[in-house]
Amino acid sequence: MRTTRRIGVAGATTIVLAAGLVPAFYVTPSAAGAGRVIDGSSFERSLKGWSPTSNATRLDRVDWGRGKKSAAARLRPPRDRAATVGMTDAPALIRSSKARTRYVARVWVKASRDALRSGPVKVRLSLGEVSKRGNGPTGWRLIRLHNTRWQRVSVPMTARHDGRRLDLTVRALNVRQGGAVLVDDVRVMRSPRPSATNRRLAGTRFGASVDNGRLEWQRALRKSDRRYTRMEVVRFYEPMIRDGWSGKLGDVNRPVSVSFVAPAGQVLSGQHDATLRAWFRHAPARIPIWWTYWHEPEDDIAAGEVTALRYRQAWRHINAIARQVAGNNLHPTLILMAWTARSASGRTVRDYYPGDFIDVMAWDGYNPPGASGYASPKAIFGSAAAKTKRLGNRFAIGELGSVLVPGDEGSRRARWLVDAARFAAARNAAFVSYWDAKIPGENYQLRDLPSRLAWRSVVKD
Repeated sequence: MRTTRRIGVAGATTIVLAAGLVPAFYVTPSAAGAGRVIDGSSFERSLKGWSPTSNATRLDRVDWGRGKKSAAARLRPPRDRAATVGMTDAPALIRSSKARTRYVARVWVKASRDALRSGPVKVRLSLGEVSKRGNGPTGWRLIRLHNTRWQRVSVPMTARHDGRRLDLTVRALNVRQGGAVLVDDVRVMRSPRPSATNRRLAGTRFGASVDNGRLEWQRALRKSDRRYTRMEVVRFYEPMIRDGWSGKLGDVNRPVSVSFVAPAGQVLSGQHDATLRAWFRHAPARIPIWWTYWHEPEDDIAAGEVTALRYRQAWRHINAIARQVAGNNLHPTLILMAWTARSASGRTVRDYYPGDFIDVMAWDGYNPPGASGYASPKAIFGSAAAKTKRLGNRFAIGELGSVLVPGDEGSRRARWLVDAARFAAARNAAFVSYWDAKIPGENYQLRDLPSRLAWRSVVKD
């Protein structure tokens, strides 16, 4: 990833509803998924176990819930003004959590006509861990209600500790005078966490890049292996063409996706021929090596650093040397941005395609930073996979990444990671590498428990 490129495409469960806001985005409520219900409330008999979150809250029970002859909880502001109101489970529905267990909170909500007079009603649902020391990891979800129909909203959260309380709160923000929000059928379920243990990933190698930061390289590599189990592939960036496999690259000792760069003019002049010949000749002979000249060249070509013609010519020059001395385990791999394959990019993949000698086409794709949710793997990589197939090459994902979206403590990204792995494996991808790095203002590292466990299951499967 280049840092200038971004396109690939409070310890409680809280529902926040805000009237009179113009929708900036809309998150479709997702199903809670298969799981075992642990506890819940339908308010058929009383509001026992629920308390208002503030003195401004008028909390009562009404007889028009979701079903026939069904009851619901009603949240209203004071009679004379708009206010933020809410309700919380007291005591908590989940009083003792189990570490590494994925819980899903689900509720149904409905806005009254008076609440909608100023516009949509925003809903926030959050689920969090609480201890005597304060709040722990918390996941939350935002939707907007545009009509008076019941709508379901759910949010997952993976507990980090044993014996913690999981609080659930419903809160409505700035509900207008005379408006109300109904809440019904609250459920908290124990749900299987995202995992790739069904052996559907066979044939594709999974791994990550290694961001050593201030650590010595070998130590950083070992740490990544412990985090995800021993990775099946490592993504490695050589700043320039080198003549040997010593140093960091020599420590990888497994399949590797490695890219290097050099000015096209120097390559075509033959300045690096001897270095390239030695590099290919000395490459390990018993492991797959996906080698790349100048990954993600699109922006550099657009900026005039090199022409598309010279880029392709340099690729062909290097490949001619590789064919003379390289073994069959070295695969020429073109790495482009997944965005390039989409018609909206205005680009043509053929401009960067150096020739039919290319064995694998790998694509770098990211969930767009600033997004309110996770784009599907098909939305990010679908066009790239289709283009790869049309050109007769094998598909791969050179870089996969996403920051945590707002309100996600990792459980939703974990699901996205597993889905991306299955998308790639279903297309017989050669490899998938997660871009496990942090740059100013954006953290792609998988350091939260749910994401780390999910990618670990992918690598291990």
